[in-house]
Amino acid sequence: MFSPETPQSAGQLRQAADRMKQRAGSLGLEDVQIDVTGGDITTRAAGDSEKSLTALGQTGALAFRPVVTVSPSTAGKCEDLRREASARDSESVTLCGAEDAEALDYVLDPASLVGSDVAGAKAQLDSNGGFWMVSLTFTSKGSVKFADVTAELATQQPPMNQFAIVLDEEVLSAPSVSQSITGGQAQISGSFTKESARELASLVEYGALPVRLKVSSVTRFPAKSG
Repeated sequence: MFSPETPQSAGQLRQAADRMKQRAGSLGLEDVQIDVTGGDITTRAAGDSEKSLTALGQTGALAFRPVVTVSPSTAGKCEDLRREASARDSESVTLCGAEDAEALDYVLDPASLVGSDVAGAKAQLDSNGGFWMVSLTFTSKGSVKFADVTAELATQQPPMNQFAIVLDEEVLSAPSVSQSITGGQAQISGSFTKESARELASLVEYGALPVRLKVSSVTRFPAKSG
């Protein structure tokens, strides 16, 4: 069961449930039931699908933010940083991320692009490196914004030539930019499995949920015999 972090109207909860159903379909989750019950959203599915069901309730707010500074992370403060950032999305923020297994703190400028600037997302297996990534296609306006901001970043010295890709106030990756990126496409790479790449692509493809949810309870039923 998912509960909103703050009380929401029935209409907002229904919108969130409908988007979760779209995500379930894109992930190939069969026989998933998603319903609004009172002030909560319940999800039900057969089999060992708890991880996938939990992913359906992830907010999925995507943003591209220019990097200001990068420093080693202070252990234990990432959750506090996420809470602070969620309350002021349009401002400069400090968020956690990692590179080559090293935990880092990123000071980031306001978002240059957000999820609504992305027209589509797809999980793909890189033909050369053999690793999973998520390929993004921007809208026409998003393509122009992405080309403009990467052109500006390419003139900066490290780390200010980096562009952080942020999902739900966590830095997924922060690649450096050496030239304007045109063509309306970008890739998110990282330590993805096939399943995690598909989950991320689904979150981006169908957009962020209109409410922030948290898992309030989990009920496991024994498998049916026979």
